[in-house]
Amino acid sequence: MKILINLGSSLLGEALKEALEREQEEYQLLTVADFSQIEVFFPDFIIADCHSLRRGMPLTGSEVKVILLDYGLGEDEITSLLLTHKIDGVLSTHSDLSHFKKAVQAINDGQVWLDNRKVKALMQHAESLRATDADVSLSKKEREIVILISQGLMNREIADKLCSSEQTVKTHISRIFRKANVSRRSQLVPLALKLMVPESP
Repeated sequence: MKILINLGSSLLGEALKEALEREQEEYQLLTVADFSQIEVFFPDFIIADCHSLRRGMPLTGSEVKVILLDYGLGEDEITSLLLTHKIDGVLSTHSDLSHFKKAVQAINDGQVWLDNRKVKALMQHAESLRATDADVSLSKKEREIVILISQGLMNREIADKLCSSEQTVKTHISRIFRKANVSRRSQLVPLALKLMVPESP
């Protein structure tokens, strides 16, 4: 099984590679540092973190499975990453190598993998989604901006996508914060999830 380790921290990537090499499994491993070899490697799995996902990854076709390595992300951020990237599993850095092997096997068999702690946290987070005010009256443009914010885009990127000025986007965001009664961008993720669900007829 070929695994590409693509983490924001090269030190963490090398440590994970060394730990996996000590296992008796048939893993062929490549780290970001070896990207020159990537065209002949063709991995089955990519182990990524939030930094490498946001930078963009090579070889993310449908046949390549992606495991997100979570080292303390909040539920809003995990939800945002799940919405905007093709992720087949989420594994905490607290997991041992036996969990890693189980995750790889489950994902290889077509399942999705989330460790128990993350499932519990996301279920509690889902409760807070229900509490989000669904009746926040937003304009069409404000709704678009909320969804783009939940995807991790910054003001300039949003302005480019909407063919608008950065100052106009800032004004919209201030208005959205007031209407939704929030003070941080991450707090808009539950609202974005609701906006992305089509209304039933």
